[in-house]
Amino acid sequence: MIQLVDLTSEGLSFFSLFEKITGIFPSDYVSSENGVVFLVEMKNLGKAIGRKGANINKLKSAFRKKVIIIGDSEDPEMFARNFFGNLNVLNVELRDAMGDKTVFVTIDEKDRGLAIGKGGERIKAAKTLFKKKFNTSLQLRTKRVLDLS
Repeated sequence: MIQLVDLTSEGLSFFSLFEKITGIFPSDYVSSENGVVFLVEMKNLGKAIGRKGANINKLKSAFRKKVIIIGDSEDPEMFARNFFGNLNVLNVELRDAMGDKTVFVTIDEKDRGLAIGKGGERIKAAKTLFKKKFNTSLQLRTKRVLDLS
């Protein structure tokens, strides 16, 4: 599937600066007031992040906002797992109801705040990318996981 990215002057400058710092060209990005989420090919994820997160820190300084780098995937389930990689993703389900596709991501209830992000920015970025990449809606669900330790 070929993904076309609409590049504005802001987008071009973001891509250019990202490539200058990391040596990797991102496949897409979403920007908000407080952060930027970049997508890169999975094989380039480590290089983009840099040793001990060095490139992330350089990007944070350059953009003056939080920067997240996600491994891109053409598979909606893999993409969801990559996007919410630091959370306990319990299930990813794709449903198609009368032509409207929705991805349901179920996470551990204790991770709800992290999944939503400050001011809802993380979940908004996820919803934007799912709509853009897969033409699907994203629904976040939580489930209480019993800790038996």
